[in-house]
Amino acid sequence: MQGSDLIKKYNVPGPRYTSYPTVPYWEGENFSIDRWKANFLKTFSSSNDEGISLYIHLPYCESLCTYCGCNTRITVNHAVEEPYIDTVLKEWKMYLDLFPERPRIKELHLGGGTPTFFSADNLQKLINGILEGADLADDYEFGLEGHPNNTNEEQLQRLYNLGFRRVSFGIQDFDPRVQDIIHRKQAF
Repeated sequence: MQGSDLIKKYNVPGPRYTSYPTVPYWEGENFSIDRWKANFLKTFSSSNDEGISLYIHLPYCESLCTYCGCNTRITVNHAVEEPYIDTVLKEWKMYLDLFPERPRIKELHLGGGTPTFFSADNLQKLINGILEGADLADDYEFGLEGHPNNTNEEQLQRLYNLGFRRVSFGIQDFDPRVQDIIHRKQAF
């Protein structure tokens, strides 16, 4: 593929899904803790019978893919894993204290960054910590994003044992020139 063909292939608008709530729903002037809690409880009340969906952002990556628009932290220092997991579980406890009843989880997704930056032990600690405060819907779905270069069999087996059945490796392109340009090289 020639350079101009690559430009034509990728010079198209794409969706942005990297902020929550999405930008049209940001309300800086009218924000208050009480209003947020009321909205949170209203949403929970209308969802818990079927089950709630959780997205857990694990922002660490060992290198930056140049196309990425997500909130990431680039590091090869894996000592950041455990304090981050502890903080996420502390935040989850705050949510549990707000729920009027035990939550039922229908969907749980680990995104990033690169969730497989985290060790199998720390991924298990995270999921066990979430699940000890919740019930699972009968038809629950767990999924995660992974990077082909740092996802290993131990992580996948441990997550499978915890109920994960879907993984997205986000292969952007198999063309080695594109992989070089976007700093995301992986073997076919």
